Parts: sequence; structure tokens; C-alpha cells
Amino acid sequence: MAASLTERVIELCEEALGRLGPGEAANRIGEVAERLRMPLQVTVAGGVSSGKSTLVNALLGQRIAAVDAGECTKVVTWFRYDHHERVEVVLRDGRTTPLPLGSAGMPSELGAPADEIRRVVVYLSNAGLKQMNLIDTPGLNTVTRVNEENTAEFLGVDNGSVGASESSAAIGGADALVFLMPYLREADANVMAGFRRLYEGTGLSAFNAVGVLSRIDRLSPRGDPLENAAPIAARVGADLRGVVSRVVPVIGLLAETSRAAQFTEADAAAVAVVAAVTDPLDREDLLLTVGDFLSSDLIDLPENRRRRLVELLDLFGLRTAVEVLDAGGRGAAPILREIEARSGFEPLRHLLEDQFGKQADLMKASVGVGDLRRLSYLMTDAASAEVLRHLRTPLERIELDPDLHQLRVIEVMESVAAGFATFDDTLMADLERLCEGTSPLSRLGVQQLADAPAAALAGAGRWAALSQDRRRPPHQQRLARIVKEAFETLWAQTSAALGGPR
Repeated sequence: MAASLTERVIELCEEALGRLGPGEAANRIGEVAERLRMPLQVTVAGGVSSGKSTLVNALLGQRIAAVDAGECTKVVTWFRYDHHERVEVVLRDGRTTPLPLGSAGMPSELGAPADEIRRVVVYLSNAGLKQMNLIDTPGLNTVTRVNEENTAEFLGVDNGSVGASESSAAIGGADALVFLMPYLREADANVMAGFRRLYEGTGLSAFNAVGVLSRIDRLSPRGDPLENAAPIAARVGADLRGVVSRVVPVIGLLAETSRAAQFTEADAAAVAVVAAVTDPLDREDLLLTVGDFLSSDLIDLPENRRRRLVELLDLFGLRTAVEVLDAGGRGAAPILREIEARSGFEPLRHLLEDQFGKQADLMKASVGVGDLRRLSYLMTDAASAEVLRHLRTPLERIELDPDLHQLRVIEVMESVAAGFATFDDTLMADLERLCEGTSPLSRLGVQQLADAPAAALAGAGRWAALSQDRRRPPHQQRLARIVKEAFETLWAQTSAALGGPR
């Protein structure tokens, strides 16, 4: 069986390590190899109070990530698989402190100030973590410096040091990124500009980044939040084209509640008390605001039960649960099904599984190749310079192999993400299909194999014209040639499959 892309890059790391002596170069290449052996590293990032930890809990299917303003929300937290569930606090001085993992989730105290903690690693016996590790980051646009600096150091964003960004890209960071935007604030635009700088030094681009428009139930008091948010998500996605592959709206709280086994039959019984208020005007008054719900004398429900419903569902989710009971539903199960459907989580999950899961090998290899390419120019370890320089030729072979040409197409997408190249909508659609597709047909945007060679020739023609356009800067002409060659490779593959030229 042919070696996977990731295995080929790991072999290259091992060959280099066999020729390197102890030192910075060996350490950094060893860390690249170690990360390549791990499952796909998916980082969840965004502004403060954007719902990152809530979404992480939904992705995990259990409420484990800290969502309140405690110590845990100020540090980078990794979630990895292990049958022995535990928490390890990794300090900046290299020490590791183990902590027990309680039934309530993350411990409330980490045993050290946040500015002394490099990261927290949570090991869970969670099958989903066998394929995809999750990394929860603090808010990027907060009024406190500690958590913003922790996230900036991890991501290489806006930390004022090119060297630190390079180091972060080489030994840490993400194979893929989920970026949350709760409101369309200037701060988010600034952070996305930071991510553009990040993309310059990593394998990240729209190929392996997804935007999430979160807390969409707060956008308007009435109507279906998913429908209300759809045009906003489309507009933001267009603004961020080349930075994220797409923007999807999600109500993280409902996703967490429905997927993390939080909503019980006792909670359904409490919703039934609310549904017993049948007068439309009374019900409207009851569910107008959180304050109205907590203080209303229209229902006989203890305050602690009311607060729990708000914490689990908020007002939109509560209205949805009441509608389920109005329609004849009974108990927690139908409520859970409906709030998950209304959360918008399923399209995001499908996107992560299809785009991230199925392309994990390519994503990891892309990041690994980028890391090694940068390390081949490392100037701080003179004794290793020759070995590092010799990495460049085998890296080029990997990238130029016709079967691996998609790695070079990702380089084009990275250039777009970093702001070095711009293309019109038709060409961007070509580029997105080539990056995100998992088969020759999906990369060409056709359903039938018989249509594929013609689509490949048309695509090659579009990009050939661009590569010969002297009005374009030379580097953009070079990028256009890469995409043209990708279409030519697809033409050869699909023609051969039809029994034509090889």
C-alpha cells in the first residue's frame, strides 16, 4: 500500500533527524513529526464571549470545556483521547501538574496563575477524539492581556514578534481552524487581519478554515434565527472569501444542550408547566425577556428551575420546546431532536466531517510541508544548516508529484488568504473546488465522469489565460500556472478513466 502524504512527510522528518545532532533544529523537526502523528488538530478561536467553549462541548458531545469566566477560559486547552481521563497543566517552566477530572467537568482551579500556564491538556475517553483533537482558545479581543497573549502566542496572531509567530507555526498551532464571530464588530475584522498574517507562516488558508456566526438567536427577537442569519452569513462569507471556506450560522447553546446530554425529563416537565400557559398574550408576556420569565407569576415554577431552563435553552430554545409540546410531543426526546435541528449544528458537523475529516491527511501534510520548508531556512542553528537546506529538494519532489499536486493548489489558496493574490469569482470558485473536493468529479464540479475532461480543459484554459496575462504580477502568473497544471492533471486522470489519452 502506498504511503499516505502524512507518512511521506514523517519519513522526511525522520531522515533529517538521523543526520542532525542535538539542538534547536532537531527539536523543532521532532515536534513537527510528533504533531503529524497525532490526529487532526482543530483549533476553535474567536472573540471573547463568542461561544467557543460551548461549541467545543457540542463537538465533544459532553459538557466538559469551561464556559464561565474562570481560570480555564484564560488558557489554551487541548482535548485529546485517552482511556485514562485526567487533566494535565503544562507550566511555562516545563513542569506538568496532574489534576483529577471531576464529574462536573474541568476543575475550577488550575493550581497556578494563568500567566504561568502554557496550556492545559484534557484527556477524555471520547471516541471522536481518536480522529480529531480539539483546541479551545481564550478570547482574542478581551480587555485583559493574559488570555489574549496566550491565544496570540498559540496562533501566532498579533504578538509583535515575527520570530514568535514562526516558532508558533512550526511547533504548535492548528491543522484546521474554526473561527467564531458572535457580532460583526470591528474587533473581529482586526482579528481576521491577524489571521491573514498567521496564514503567511502556516499551512492555514480557506482550505482548512471555517467561520461560524454564533449567538444568532440574539440577532432578532422574532422569527427563525437560522433564516434571519443566513443572508448575514452569506455576506460575511463573501467578505472573507479566501480567508475561510465558508461561514455558517450556529446557535451553540442549543447544540451543546442537545448533544451533551444536559436536558432531562425533569427539564421537559418544567417546559410543560410553561406550555400550560395557553393564552397567546400571557405567553408572549411570559417569554418576552429573560427577566419577565424569571419573575412572572403566570407559572408555578421555582426560580432555580426557571434559571436552569434559561441556561439550557435561552428564550428561543424555550419557545421552540414549548412549540414541540404544543404539537403533541411528550418528554425530553422530541424536544432534543427539535432544538438540535434548530441549532444549525448539523451543517457545521457535516462540513467538519466532510472537509476536515476526509481531507485530514492532506491538511496535516500541507501544514507539515510548510513547517519543514520554513525550517529549511532556519539561521539560528548554523551546525544544522546543511541538513536543513537538503530538505528543500525532497519537499519539492513531494509537491511536484502529479498525484500530490493538490498540495501546490493549497499554496495558491494560502496566498489568497494572506492577501498576496486576488482572483475573480469564477476563478475563486475553481480554486475552492480544487481545494475542498474529495474526488476528481467534485474538484471539477461535475456529476458525470463523461463531463469531466471537458470541464478540466475549460478550467485549464481559464487559468492559462491568467498565467499569460502580462498585466498580472509575476508571482500571480506563477500561481495561475500551478492551478492550470492541476486542471491538466485532472484532465489526464479523467480521460484515462474513460479509456482515452494517458
